[in-house]
Amino acid sequence: MIPGDQPKIPVLFLFMEFAPVNTTGNFRGLKFIKYISQYNIQPIVVTFIEEEGAKYFNAKIDTKLLSDIPGDCILYRIHCSDRSKFIIQKLADFMTIYFSIKDSLAKRWKSDLFKGLVDIMEKHKPKMLVTSLPPFSSGKLAMQISKKFRIPYILDMRDLWAHFGHGPLPSYFHYKLTIREENIIFRNASAIIGVTPQLINILKASHPGIEDRKFYYIPNGFDTPLNGNDSFQFRASKDKLIIGYVGSFYFEPEKRENMFRPFWKKRGLEIIEYIPVKQDWLYRSPYFFFKALRQAFDIMPVLENMVRIEFVGKKPLWLDNMLDEFALKTIFHSHGFVSHRESLDLQEGFDMLLATSEKIIDAEHYCLPSKVFDYVNQQKPILAFVTEGIQKEFIETSGLGVVCNPDDTLGSAEKLINLIRDGREFVSNQEYLKRFQRSFLAGQLAELIHFTVQENSLIIK
Repeated sequence: MIPGDQPKIPVLFLFMEFAPVNTTGNFRGLKFIKYISQYNIQPIVVTFIEEEGAKYFNAKIDTKLLSDIPGDCILYRIHCSDRSKFIIQKLADFMTIYFSIKDSLAKRWKSDLFKGLVDIMEKHKPKMLVTSLPPFSSGKLAMQISKKFRIPYILDMRDLWAHFGHGPLPSYFHYKLTIREENIIFRNASAIIGVTPQLINILKASHPGIEDRKFYYIPNGFDTPLNGNDSFQFRASKDKLIIGYVGSFYFEPEKRENMFRPFWKKRGLEIIEYIPVKQDWLYRSPYFFFKALRQAFDIMPVLENMVRIEFVGKKPLWLDNMLDEFALKTIFHSHGFVSHRESLDLQEGFDMLLATSEKIIDAEHYCLPSKVFDYVNQQKPILAFVTEGIQKEFIETSGLGVVCNPDDTLGSAEKLINLIRDGREFVSNQEYLKRFQRSFLAGQLAELIHFTVQENSLIIK
């Protein structure tokens, strides 16, 4: 229980991705900061200068995101070196990409950051450091800050690092070095947060020497209040039906091809590549949705004149080829990249909201993307082409959507036809959804901070 009448605990939040830089990774930290001061925490955020952060993450600046930063948040923006303009650095960057196990942001930021932290630490005397990964170099940086300024730290793992399977690692040696560094920063951390139970289980299995008590589950969530309606009726219009998708697919055909290419077909450095967890990111793309939709059109041709697909986000180059393969280009429209507020406005015009997930070979999918939480209060069915794992579990338990098996094209097509033709009442599980409200999740983080600060103070004594 968090005491309500004690002075606020000053906590340093080290966030490389933070508002107003509009990245997917910025939202989790931003929403923690939005609510956490309600739980006797004084947030002190240290991050990049806006323009530099936008450049490093290839993202846009959305000043509307700043409205979520509360007035009592203390915010420091510290310069991070950009060495790409130097010719010699281009070679160094190539060497870093191949011979390193993580990004170079911490290395470029460390000098200016540590200079700035001297005054910040002296002025605010934070009791705890919290950082969020990725970028993965933030983990070692937090450990270095912890040792220099004698402050405990908590790691918030939004994704896997050593076992991230978007593409092969350069070698088994890279994998072992990554596991080693991951283990070091985990052992020195006071707590490790994971966003799904599946992700935490992978981390525990990868580091059996680290006590289970260090691992905590705090999911992603949503911060709009539940509207109080536990059911909504879906009935397709006879003249139009918009199926919309928001965000990125993170699918790269070249990486997938390399992931599944037989050993005897590999050449050069590809021969020594290592795959710790085989994942198929074609399932994260709309490929299997397109395939089922085309079959639904073939079964019931009248649907082709009713359905429209709309996409919000950066349009990948491979998407047109996929649309051509299933002859869907004439019913597809891309809005391009928009602000988060504009994205929510566009979703209000959608009739169904598409969700997809990558396929983890011989294991469960472990990511619950933030877009799913944006869908929660839309009172629209989620059309989920998802594999076994947390996203399927969330959509089925919440009662908010229809789950289609990506590997069962005919069954998925029939589900689509039945939903469009007959409609359906969706009954949401309000008690389950309350666990994912961001104000509640910030309270969980605050409780962990209070507990960990107290635990460390007893150790020091």
